[in-house]
Amino acid sequence: MIDFEEIRKQIAIKHNVLLDKDDPILVTITINEIVLSRYLDLVTERYSDASRDLTIALLHQQEESKRIAEKIITEASDYVSNQVRQSVEESILEAGKNLKQQSLGNNIASSNYYAQKAEKKATLATIMAVVSTVVAVVALVVVALN
Repeated sequence: MIDFEEIRKQIAIKHNVLLDKDDPILVTITINEIVLSRYLDLVTERYSDASRDLTIALLHQQEESKRIAEKIITEASDYVSNQVRQSVEESILEAGKNLKQQSLGNNIASSNYYAQKAEKKATLATIMAVVSTVVAVVALVVVALN
């Protein structure tokens, strides 16, 4: 509430004017206080509504981000899985061809070389799959934390 006595005192000190307790200027101050209080209530109410709407929008965005992250991770995992399977199949076929050539008269050292080469390719494909999976999981965690 407004302290009218303090207002009257300050006006008397600053302007050397004495205001009565029922002076119209004090009535104007009361009207201003009522109007400003009402507008403050309206602004507070609108702020609360806007804050609630923003919170709902943020929650919706978070859910949408999670859905997108899950889709990306699933697609990345499928892609990596297909790439690993393809690489392993190619390595096995190459090793099989090399073994057939070996059985036709090539030496054992050559066969070992191709088998080791196929094994290295399969290991590399497996490492790629693990790294891709770790990256996908980290991405999901980051999206979940945001």
